[in-house]
Amino acid sequence: MDLETLNSELHRTQLELQHSQAVIQAMESSKFWKLRTRWLNAKTLVRRYPGMALKPTLRLATRLLTNAKDKWRSYVEPAPLTPAPVVVPPEITPSEFWKKIDPVIQEQVNCFEASTPKISILTPTFNSSLSWFVDTVLSVLHQSSTEWEWCIVDDGSTVSEIRSVLETLAQKHPRIKVLLQPSGGISAATNKALELASGDYVCFLDHDDTLTPDAIQASLKKLSQGFDLVYSDEDKIDSSGLHYIEPFFKPDWSPEYFRGVMYVGHFLSIRRELVVAAGGFDRQYDGVQDYELVLRLSEITQNIGHIPKILYHWRKIEGSVASDPQAKPAVEVLQQAAVRSHLERLGLPATAKSLGNHRLGLISAPRTEHPLISIIIPTKNAPDHLERCLNSLFTLSNYPNFEVVLVDNETDDPRALQTMRQHPIKRLNFPGTFNYSRANNLGATYANGEYLVFLNNDTEVLTEDWLQQLLYYAEQPDVGAVGALLLFPDRTVQHAGVVMGSRGTADHIMRGFPSDVDGYAGSLVCAREVSAVTAACMMVRKHDFQAVNHFNEHFFTHYQDVDLCMKLVNLGKRIIFTPRAVLIHHESVTRRNYYDLVDRYLLLDQWQHYIEAGDPFYNLNFDVARCDYGVKVY
Repeated sequence: MDLETLNSELHRTQLELQHSQAVIQAMESSKFWKLRTRWLNAKTLVRRYPGMALKPTLRLATRLLTNAKDKWRSYVEPAPLTPAPVVVPPEITPSEFWKKIDPVIQEQVNCFEASTPKISILTPTFNSSLSWFVDTVLSVLHQSSTEWEWCIVDDGSTVSEIRSVLETLAQKHPRIKVLLQPSGGISAATNKALELASGDYVCFLDHDDTLTPDAIQASLKKLSQGFDLVYSDEDKIDSSGLHYIEPFFKPDWSPEYFRGVMYVGHFLSIRRELVVAAGGFDRQYDGVQDYELVLRLSEITQNIGHIPKILYHWRKIEGSVASDPQAKPAVEVLQQAAVRSHLERLGLPATAKSLGNHRLGLISAPRTEHPLISIIIPTKNAPDHLERCLNSLFTLSNYPNFEVVLVDNETDDPRALQTMRQHPIKRLNFPGTFNYSRANNLGATYANGEYLVFLNNDTEVLTEDWLQQLLYYAEQPDVGAVGALLLFPDRTVQHAGVVMGSRGTADHIMRGFPSDVDGYAGSLVCAREVSAVTAACMMVRKHDFQAVNHFNEHFFTHYQDVDLCMKLVNLGKRIIFTPRAVLIHHESVTRRNYYDLVDRYLLLDQWQHYIEAGDPFYNLNFDVARCDYGVKVY
């Protein structure tokens, strides 16, 4: 990929960042959703009662809906705006710097005698602006905990007064260590700071960013619970230095998501011996050195904790990715290299490909083995849906080894029966009252495949390698279930994972989002862990399905998929959503969202404790009632 192309892709990231707040505000208004609901209700009435004079009204509603959708889309899709100018504050002199710092140091000198450092803050510096560095220093000195030390390594600054300030800072404060060295790059400087560290843990702070007063205390508290690595939420300091903007609320540790997005961010607190054992930072990855380090650490430990609170403020300054992604055009190339090496070390048959916006997608390697996949489809009549489903399945799917098990609930429609005869399917009779769980369990009993795909008859395959994409994850021993990206016929999102607690029980995230946007921080283009996926299209290993005793047949029509995923999670399995397997889900776009009360109460009875604890992959700062990454309003 040439530099010009890389710059073009990176530019999209900046524009998306500028619009992140606008996206949330647009979603929070919910005018689009209200109008869409009224339109669907009117459309349903026209279909049920053709004689009613509603069609003119429906046409008007359709026009209004289209206008509202286009307006909403303008918020979601970054417009070609000129980036706001960066405001650089006047540089302060060393004497002005010490005028702010000295009183704080004098108050603290005696406070550190009664404690020993448990955590070492590592900061590489180079030609630091005193106007910004003074804020960094004050944020460290104002920590509510005194169990820290600060290890600063200057990487060959050419401004002599900066080096002088650093040396004096170390002389004045008993917990600040400074090393001046020739320029060797950010990784080399951070590794030198690591050598200075004496704490049980280390954390990282850029020389122009700041910590919240409770950052160290909160990190130590989380680490004391036995975690090896801890990260927090963060936001940005605008170019004026006066406002905190663009909060980034993160999920709990999601290794699959991390392979696509460096979402853990800046404030990482890690067990020091673990960083040393991993060899510290690799200088060949300067620019993404923290991302590459965490990838390596994740191969050693999955004991990674998340603090759902903003503890770090990332400054938007000229020359930084926070302000302009084009400032570091090689970042995506380095990210790809880091993930490719990571996948190779893990023995995962895939490579990484840039999606733009600093997002990566995993491309599975060509397969040499093709285990049998059994696709189980419950059905009754619905000739249009069934024909579309089977035609797309057999025409588009390029996986060479699958069988289709059709669980037929007394179909008597001639067209549907003819469709069944036209395709090489295994047909099972399922008489009596329809029970979705029982129908799928019956299909699984007669399935010969090592892997099962539960598929609704109202779906339509869009991506020819959808089975390979699902299988790539399902084959991994620690994965319990894999779900696809399902779209409404208008190509908005129907399913991109399930959030526990939404609507009081569980619901799909990003429902109604345009499918051609990144979603929140790449959540719509990158594979990621979720709490559950829908059985409208779900792949599981047959052995795992049997191990959790199949679908619970007490669930008649809803939540049996959520219950199954929860049982798999209890086995220590991950649930994965992948956007690289894409299907249309037809029926749900016109059917009212109806939830059987018995199914609802049964889910609450089984998993209330999980719901009350909060979905680990949906930050508690988001409004769980909405599932659109809208921030809670307190």
